[in-house]
Amino acid sequence: YWGDRTLEVGVAGLASQLHEGLARIAAGTEGARVRGRGLLAGIYYPDHQMAGKIAAESFARGLLVETSGPEGEVIKAMPALTIDAAELSRGLDILADAAESVAGGKVAVKSIA
Repeated sequence: YWGDRTLEVGVAGLASQLHEGLARIAAGTEGARVRGRGLLAGIYYPDHQMAGKIAAESFARGLLVETSGPEGEVIKAMPALTIDAAELSRGLDILADAAESVAGGKVAVKSIA
């Protein structure tokens, strides 16, 4: 709480948008699932090389994401607290396109705003 409820509510809404988008992306790959809380969340991939490939493809498309986990099996999103809904949506679109390119599964994220 930063003395302004607007920030608190805004971050909660953005976290919800992030988790919904990540869930839709994860749904495109069997066994993938969302991990994390708030604006620090990611997608676990059972094929432990998938996250690294998606991170590289995301970077090639202009989005910086990292991997985590003992074998780099989680692609994590860490948007800034100052991100707005439109920027977050754009990042999720890039991540979804990269995941589709690497994993081959169709991802429907573009309706999130």
